[in-house]
Amino acid sequence: MKKIFPLAVLVFLLSAGPALSLETGAMMYHSSKGDIAYGRNGEMSLPCSPLDAFFGELKSGHAGLYIGGQKIIHAVRDGVVEVASENFITQEDLDDGCKYLGAKIPVDFGNAAAWPQERKDQIVVIAREQVGKAYDFTFHLQKGNGSGDFTCVGLVEYVYEQVGYDVTPDGYYSTGAGGTTRDQTYNCIITAFTDWTGTNSFAQAVEFSRIQHPLEALVGREHEGGKYIFFPYTQYIQTTTVAVPDDPDTPVSGGSGSGGLCFVSTVAPGGTAAGNNGKMPWLLGAALLLIAAGTVRFRPR
Repeated sequence: MKKIFPLAVLVFLLSAGPALSLETGAMMYHSSKGDIAYGRNGEMSLPCSPLDAFFGELKSGHAGLYIGGQKIIHAVRDGVVEVASENFITQEDLDDGCKYLGAKIPVDFGNAAAWPQERKDQIVVIAREQVGKAYDFTFHLQKGNGSGDFTCVGLVEYVYEQVGYDVTPDGYYSTGAGGTTRDQTYNCIITAFTDWTGTNSFAQAVEFSRIQHPLEALVGREHEGGKYIFFPYTQYIQTTTVAVPDDPDTPVSGGSGSGGLCFVSTVAPGGTAAGNNGKMPWLLGAALLLIAAGTVRFRPR
């Protein structure tokens, strides 16, 4: 028995094989400031003032693509960029309480018949073709749709759609089965400091969640008279993907760049803005001017 035990240990260690590494094509996710992600743990609040949004209070979470070699491609305030994986969650993000939620891959990613290497390689090729394209600060498109305007989760969804894999089903959710809704009362300068109540939704089974906001005329994807946003956590919870183990050899945080949060929070002051050509400061200024001039009014409630 004394001789069998060491032999059994040796066989077990050899059969375990090499440690799992983060696979090229993995979808990566992290929470926003204060470890909040819209739709997670019932969090469904939006900032009232465009100033709050500008200074990073839209806590949407973030998504990106791992392309191998400790590199990622994601959509941030500078547009679609390829950077070191450690800049997925920068030190600035960590200091603000952002946390890594993990990485996911398609459920059948290990099936060589469904995912031959050529198909996996196309994920990287298509992602790199988007580098340099603009960030969609108005959320009018979010998934590119030929214009090149992406949000972080919209970019991930677009790349996988191009290789024939639908991570999140197309569709728009406003109320009822397939998601959750919650009323939010806004009170800030754009409501003249009076209460304005809208109903926000979080889609669990399709891409787009309906929002109701005093300034929804300026932002969101139009659909049947409503405005919609695709949130990262909707994609994260899809059963079309499975979680993969963390890879100690691939750093995903602690980078020296400026914050990489998704959505309007990506334009908080600091860092460059070469990729957006000043679009978000222009949008913010235009919103405030239109409010002041009375051109854009919130709907009384």
